Amino acid sequence: MLERRAAGDATAFHAERIRLVGHTVVDGGFSPDEIADLGVRLERVLARQAEEFGGGERLAAIGDAATVRCPLVYDDAFVRLAAAPPLLAVCRALLGDYIVLMQQNGVINPPSQSHTQVAYHRDLPYQHFTSSRPLAVSALFCVDPFTPETGATTVLPASQHMEQFPSAAVAEALDVPVVAPPGSFIVFDSMLFHRAGANRSGRPRRAVNQVFTIPLIAQQISLPDALGGRYADDPALARLFGYDTVPARSVLHWRQRRERRTPR
Repeated sequence: MLERRAAGDATAFHAERIRLVGHTVVDGGFSPDEIADLGVRLERVLARQAEEFGGGERLAAIGDAATVRCPLVYDDAFVRLAAAPPLLAVCRALLGDYIVLMQQNGVINPPSQSHTQVAYHRDLPYQHFTSSRPLAVSALFCVDPFTPETGATTVLPASQHMEQFPSAAVAEALDVPVVAPPGSFIVFDSMLFHRAGANRSGRPRRAVNQVFTIPLIAQQISLPDALGGRYADDPALARLFGYDTVPARSVLHWRQRRERRTPR
């Protein structure tokens, strides 16, 4: 062959793998105790959210009983997931230096139960186009082991390059489970077709999905509003959480914000 990419570090390896096949597994650097603690905290936040919404039955009625929305708003421990250095390095290698956390959702895959995540989908849903560069990167943090038995996420490799979903026969032939240990991130192009597998382990399989985007894409839930100003004074986290991309309320507000950013 006449042309070949030069070898790089671990970040370059993961970024190149995502560009080619759409996914990779990145070690998050968390200890077993930290992983276990995050699992406890995730369930605690879900219980709190169920209570504030009027009970688990109301959540179930809207199909949200197994989803923990924006856990970092309720527990600062999840800020560390969003800002994990090895993860952000891969995201920036793919998206550029300016990235925004578009969503952070805990996902609990209960044993022997069906849920919406078992259907193929993209994390930029309902979009049927391709782009020369990724627009968003998803990172599924594994609280529990991801194996075929626990309902590991399965992917259609390289499907981020396809506008349409493939035929059923081709999808079945290409479907691959992503095996990953607790504490790792399954990182993939958000346009990669994927789904949750059937959990046959007899216990819930827990994870936290995060989607990082270029700053042109709106957040699922406004983190600046939900956080109520927390982290606004931290330049790195303020940018990551979207404080700099909230639409200006008026022309005057836009100019005042620009004035604050202008070097003096």
